[in-house]
Amino acid sequence: MRAAIAAMGITTPTPIQAMAIPHVLAGKDLIAKAETGTGKTLAFGAPMVSKLDAQRATVLGLVLCPTRELAQQVHDVLVLLGRGRGLKTALVVGGEPLMPQVEALKAGAQLVVGTPGRVLDLNRQRFLTFPWTEFAVLDEADKMFEIGFADDVRAILALLPDERQTLHFSATFPPALRDLAKESTRDPVELATAKGVATVAKIEQRSIEIGPDDRELVLVRLLEQSEPDEVFLVFCSRREDVDRLMRRLERLPFAVKALHGGYDQAARFRVMDAFRTGNVKALVATDVAARGLDVEHVSHVVNFGVPREISEYTHRIGRTGRAGRSGIAITLVTPRERRSWDAIERAMPQRIARVEPPGPTRGGRRGPPQGTRSATRSDRAPVEPAGSPASQITIDPSKPFVPPPLVFKRPNVRR
Repeated sequence: MRAAIAAMGITTPTPIQAMAIPHVLAGKDLIAKAETGTGKTLAFGAPMVSKLDAQRATVLGLVLCPTRELAQQVHDVLVLLGRGRGLKTALVVGGEPLMPQVEALKAGAQLVVGTPGRVLDLNRQRFLTFPWTEFAVLDEADKMFEIGFADDVRAILALLPDERQTLHFSATFPPALRDLAKESTRDPVELATAKGVATVAKIEQRSIEIGPDDRELVLVRLLEQSEPDEVFLVFCSRREDVDRLMRRLERLPFAVKALHGGYDQAARFRVMDAFRTGNVKALVATDVAARGLDVEHVSHVVNFGVPREISEYTHRIGRTGRAGRSGIAITLVTPRERRSWDAIERAMPQRIARVEPPGPTRGGRRGPPQGTRSATRSDRAPVEPAGSPASQITIDPSKPFVPPPLVFKRPNVRR
């Protein structure tokens, strides 16, 4: 296990790893709260893999994730951790062909990583059962609740043996999730790496106040004025916003990709692979990429609009400043979003700097150059009457005004 961790280039545990791993090794249930980007996958993956018996051909560990991207990422980490111990891992997610996943389960996978819908689907078809499961991990369960998987999660937990070790890892624990965590664990150890909502300290947070029609222009200027090695992740709230913005950014002279839930799974994986290789300058995405996107070279996160709540903001900006690097998070704020943004600013433990837009915007009114005065009425040139002298009407004040007759031209209609 230590060799596998060293092969990943990890030499020092993060705070959540240092706190969680001893308790998991000791067999304790866990409710762990840690800000995004702090290594939660390794915090539950390393001790779980070290305790599983590779000689048993049954599902011993189940990890539930809210999105296919996060499930893929967790699966890849567990494959690396379990390779030296001979453990097999299966990925079961929606949007992919069913039979290859069934074959992976039949091959004797001891670890299963999946999304709730596909896990339940395979269970109902009797391809996936849990008679001897020892570990249940809920990774980013708050997002599962947010996107409507709460009932599925409860149904899956009801299928598992009572004698199991249950681990909850998430950045936030809203009341409904905390109730579930209490119900599904026995005498859990509760951990938190920060009070309230916290973000990685190396993220420099900024906001830019813009006009209602200036979003695209400001984003384009940010991209054009960036360094060649800087990579942007741009978050939009809706799929329509992603598609509309992509049509604008496609004209730029560097690679830009888009990602949202409307793409099929193969297309989403292709986009993510291209983004991870560093050949893409900017990825425009909905919050489907806010969880499970672990790309170390993301230098900038841009909120194209103000997030709806503080947890959404935290997860978005946590996509930068990873693996010990610094990052910049920029939020574009229009006057209509001012109240929502003020609420987020009050909830953050550190001050968010307000900076000027990068260059002139279409909505801003530019004054005269410094050292000059504005034109006055006397400076303006007189306005000449329209028309030629022959066509102008002369009015005699001593006579009543009679307007000239109207002349209508017959339209040139082809019969």
